Amino acid sequence: MFIKITVTFILSVLLLASCANQNLEKNLEELDKVYGRCDNPHRQYGDVEYRICKDKERAGSNSEPFNISKFLADKSSSNIEIVPNRSMVNQDLWNSSLSVLEDYSLKIADNEGGFVETDWIYENQTRCLIKIQIISAELISTGVKTKILCQKNNNDLWVNDNIVYTDEEKKLTLRILELASLNNQLN
Repeated sequence: MFIKITVTFILSVLLLASCANQNLEKNLEELDKVYGRCDNPHRQYGDVEYRICKDKERAGSNSEPFNISKFLADKSSSNIEIVPNRSMVNQDLWNSSLSVLEDYSLKIADNEGGFVETDWIYENQTRCLIKIQIISAELISTGVKTKILCQKNNNDLWVNDNIVYTDEEKKLTLRILELASLNNQLN
């Protein structure tokens, strides 16, 4: 008899807990409509969970994560033609940058991103590298960024010299613009 009463009591508690949980979820959904899911004061989010929730909200998706395989399968079954983007880098500026740096070996030359970086250029106890970024599809003076970084050798340890080479960077930028303008006029 005691076992029947105990089992009945446990089942009753579980049934009540289940009903209470359903009501809680229903109430949370109602409050989500008022406050928004992420800002509902009755939902307990940690910092990371809150940021994820807000990111999903901004992306317009609180559903399943993006599936690249499904996306590609859907695109291949439709009649949509995917055309690659045109380069956002001005070709005259790009070619001029390469011409200016032709005497140096290059570490990076990314024509799609418009970024060129030389290997280290050594002179006595100093080494420098040059970075050029083409940031415009148009031939404009603000379409090129240059940066020169140098280090000094101090007991077999290379240390940044912490010098800003503004004049040299300007001269380099002007030379690139000059060559690009000439190339543009010839075409």
